[in-house]
Formats: sequence, structure tokens, C-alpha cells
Amino acid sequence: MMTIPTTIYRNLLTFAFAVPFIVSSCVYHPMTTDIPLISKKGDMRIDAGVSLVPSAHATVSYGVTDKIAVQGYGSAVSDGYYFQAATGYYKNLKNHSVMELYGGLGYGYSSAFNSATGGHLKGDYQLYFTQVNFGKISSPKSNFETGFGLKTGLMHSSMTDEYYYESETPKSTFDTYEDNSFVLEPVGFIRTGGDKLKFSLKVGATWMHQFTNKDKALPYTPFNLGLGVNYRL
Repeated sequence: MMTIPTTIYRNLLTFAFAVPFIVSSCVYHPMTTDIPLISKKGDMRIDAGVSLVPSAHATVSYGVTDKIAVQGYGSAVSDGYYFQAATGYYKNLKNHSVMELYGGLGYGYSSAFNSATGGHLKGDYQLYFTQVNFGKISSPKSNFETGFGLKTGLMHSSMTDEYYYESETPKSTFDTYEDNSFVLEPVGFIRTGGDKLKFSLKVGATWMHQFTNKDKALPYTPFNLGLGVNYRL
């Protein structure tokens, strides 16, 4: 079985200590959704873990037919939550390689805090997305798996400004901003362990382009790292 060099573990540990100091309160963060690499009908992946945002997450993926798969994902943070559902097409290629293409809908609620004004930004959002995945699954010679995914989508948000953008002044009602934004979200992963149960590591990023209310930028976290376990039925 392939092992990961000690230097990589050391670098990941250093990053784990650094991220909590650079991650700020945000409306959205890179999601540590599992890249399941479904390879056949009846193939199921259950993935669960935590990330450095911090959040707790879980993903369930299942091969319905020899071409179609479904997936559900949920994530919870101290001041919000997010969940999504997707349906996709997969193809088991040669040399233990798998390609997947998913399309789905996500819904979330979040709250961001601005220490400069003492205010909050609260509300919900919907994400309409597609995601393409590619990677290598276990073989008789190795239980090491790796791959990457690219998620793109349109996010519609409705956020109430409770003194987030401006210093606190008396108000009878708070302003609500509705925005449409383009989201680009790459993610990579490695999994290693036994034939069924593996430990997983995911590294993700988010870039967001806001089409509306550009003077009121939506706060989001650009990087995230997730650790967890992955079980294949």
C-alpha cells in the first residue's frame, strides 16, 4: 500500500494551525464534499469529517445504474448550515480511472460578523451548480486513491445587513441585499487505508464574482482543508 511521506504530514499540520488565524467570519466557504468516484451500479460511498473553517460535514453517494449516480451532502458550522443534492453521470475508464459529471442544487444559511462595525450579515442563499470529477480508485496493487473536481455555479443570496457594512446608527428597519454571484470551486483529495475504510484529506478553494451590489462585497473564505473517513460499501 502506498504511504504518504512524513514531510507532507508535517506541512499539513503546520497549515492546520495557521488557517484558524487567517480565516475570517464569512457567508460562504469551500465545501469539503466527497469526490466519490462511483465505478459501478450499487457502489456506495459514505464520507464524514471536519474542516478547518471549522465545520462538520458528511456525504453519501450511490450508483443507481451503471451510468447514473446520486449524491447528498450536508455541512454545519457554529452560525449556519449548508446542504445540497445532485444527480450525475459517471464512466469507469481504463487503468482504474473514473470520470463524473454532476448537476445539483444547494441551500444554506449563514451569519458573518464584522469586528470593525460590530455588525452582522445574516441570511440564506441558493446555489445552482455543476461539477466535474476525475481520479484514480483502488487497484489490486494499491489502496491509495486521488483525484480532483471543479465546481461552478450561480449563487443567489438574500442577506440582511445589521450594521455589517456601516457603523451602528439607529434604524427602524435593516436593509436586505439580494445578490447573484458566480462561484468557482476547485477541490483535490487523497484517500488511503484499507479496502473498505480509508482516511481522507481534501483541499478546496473558492473564487466568487459578484454581479450585483458590488460595493457591498459578500464575505467568503478562499481556502479550506478537510479531514475525515471514507467507507465504501
